[in-house]
Amino acid sequence: MTHFAFLGTSGAIPSRGRDTTALVFVTGRAAALVDCGGSPVQKLRLAGVDPLALEQVVITHLHPDHAYGLPALVQNLVLLERRAELAVRCRPEHIEPLRTLLTLFGLWERPGMFPLALKPIELGERAHAFDLGPLRVSTSPVEHGTMPNFAVRVDVRAEPRPGGEASGETIEHRSVVYSSDTEPCDAVVRLARGADTLVHEATFPDRHRGRFGVHSTAGEAGEIAARAGVRRLILTHIEADYHGELDALADEARKRFGGLVEIAQELVPYPL
Repeated sequence: MTHFAFLGTSGAIPSRGRDTTALVFVTGRAAALVDCGGSPVQKLRLAGVDPLALEQVVITHLHPDHAYGLPALVQNLVLLERRAELAVRCRPEHIEPLRTLLTLFGLWERPGMFPLALKPIELGERAHAFDLGPLRVSTSPVEHGTMPNFAVRVDVRAEPRPGGEASGETIEHRSVVYSSDTEPCDAVVRLARGADTLVHEATFPDRHRGRFGVHSTAGEAGEIAARAGVRRLILTHIEADYHGELDALADEARKRFGGLVEIAQELVPYPL
């Protein structure tokens, strides 16, 4: 089943029930990880995804909760005797910091390990990043203060409906946009137009706007979803202090967005 799953849904500080935000997109026997915190191999297995199925890793920016799990991921894949190349996609200015991080742990150009390629994304809006089976992945830069960041869009190309090949009947698939660690941003609105689902950060409630700098509230996420015209909004990257008021956060988003609002659930497959 082509789907995505949250490996974590918290802000920078995890809680007992929610880890830092990351997603995996799965199609057939291939997978792509978007952001990499915590213990990625463990979380992939809990989500029912073979870590060796990873073909792409996307690091949206260099805040620790989105990138610090990369050395652990690479080390685990070495121990699992991976042989296929793994591509790590990031902004051009983050190539050298990530190479330095991997070198620090002895995981860059290590003799005998699998090929590891750091590949820069293009910085234009809705720039094509890579394809993974029927998935087309594109990116757009977003506003996150002094830390360069980008949002990700995943579109699924139509596939023949089982038994319907002769008639040309196809299964309709949907598009997902993921934006974490950004203040309310027109670039996210443009990237999400025509998509079914927007996954957007809701770091804190409206009453604490500005507590953590350039982040968004649940209400602001609702406003972005309404402007983009999506069908569904999934709130993620919720600071641990607010994990006890998730229903209230969803209600704040609903005041500005008339579509479906959900709180992201970890390790649960969301069909595409």
